[in-house]
Amino acid sequence: MDILYYIGAAAIYIMTVHFAFATKGQFNLFIIGGAFLLGGVVGWYLQSLATGFVLSIILSLALW
Repeated sequence: MDILYYIGAAAIYIMTVHFAFATKGQFNLFIIGGAFLLGGVVGWYLQSLATGFVLSIILSLALW
């Protein structure tokens, strides 16, 4: 997975969750964005952005 695909997939996931589940407030959106930033860093460190993406989804659902 390339970094541009990761950014695109993260943006689509964040928009889908934000609109489908009607997350209210900027802080929740900030938390989800931070989870995806952390997942990107972990994925870059592990040389697998797909693993980072899955970790980001799990973190965003757990921190919601």
